[in-house]
Amino acid sequence: MSKAMGTAILFLGVGKPLAAREYPLPGELEPEAILVKTRMATVCGSDMHSWRGRRPFPTPAVLGHEGVGSIVRLGKRAIQDSTGQALAPGDRVTWTIMAACGRCVFCRDHDLPQKCLTLFKYGHSISDVPPYFVGTFGEYVYLKPGTAVFKLPDAMPDETASPLMCAAATVAGGLDRAGVNTGDTVVIQGAGMLGLYATAFAKGLGASQIIVVDVLEARLEMAKRFGADLVLNAGKVDSSELARAVREHTGGLGADLVIEVAGFAPVIEVGVKMLRVGGRYLLQGAIYPDDRFTLESHEIITRCLSFFGLHNYAPKHLGMAIDLVLRTQAQHPYQQLAGPRFPLTAEGVTEALLALEQKKAIRPIVVPDL
Repeated sequence: MSKAMGTAILFLGVGKPLAAREYPLPGELEPEAILVKTRMATVCGSDMHSWRGRRPFPTPAVLGHEGVGSIVRLGKRAIQDSTGQALAPGDRVTWTIMAACGRCVFCRDHDLPQKCLTLFKYGHSISDVPPYFVGTFGEYVYLKPGTAVFKLPDAMPDETASPLMCAAATVAGGLDRAGVNTGDTVVIQGAGMLGLYATAFAKGLGASQIIVVDVLEARLEMAKRFGADLVLNAGKVDSSELARAVREHTGGLGADLVIEVAGFAPVIEVGVKMLRVGGRYLLQGAIYPDDRFTLESHEIITRCLSFFGLHNYAPKHLGMAIDLVLRTQAQHPYQQLAGPRFPLTAEGVTEALLALEQKKAIRPIVVPDL
């Protein structure tokens, strides 16, 4: 009897064409593991950066870490999701970007499971060894023990749900860490995927005024649809004018919270000038090596500023993102962030990566049945 097989799209190294490979599906699952069939994957900026060689990366690998899947099989102890809902074959789910041990010092003592000492990240691992299907650019995904799984509500479309396991959950984690208070003025530097989620989520958590800064008019227009009260084009004015505009809209004081999700470290200097005395700064975008900026310690100390950094997220933040989007999806066009669609083939995934790189899409979609 022949063994069931599935197709995965492999990244073989920088400059090499992506390749489709057939691999056997796993036999008996680990007790806490789940096998899902991919319904949809979305392409994240980190997939594109890995593909272009902007960071060290193992090969061969199945890229992709955002997606929605339908349960095919469950390990004998994988009986419910992270919220306590019962799981069954056919259920539509999403999951955390990582699997964590739950026992090490970062998991147990510091509430940082994304920094687990034995961390596994989907779409970031060697994929030519069992269980093979460890990225979302494949027909199946093997959800390892230690992965937080969330059953999706029927009212949430795949296009809305797929990006939540990366950008949205990361933003939710950052806002949880830095805090959003009722009545806050929040400045968001960058109106890409992270910035749009930050805009909607900060408003949903009680901020009274959201100011979004970017250099692309199309993104600023989209930010208005996600709750921005004021948009500023940083390409048309200098940094002192940006800081002055923020003060003018805050009674001369400055913002309560500034969020850097531009992925461009030099904006941090002007971001600090936008803060009020006692303000908070959340850094989430400029994460790559050699992303450098310069600040005066005098300014930080005498103005009593607080800085927060957060990379990735804890499982509870994916749940928080799902809840926030479900509660506000009638107000904001989350579903429109994903698209257009490309087939799950080597050529299709390549085209999707190029669409993201060329800014023709915010979150290109890859689907196995196109």
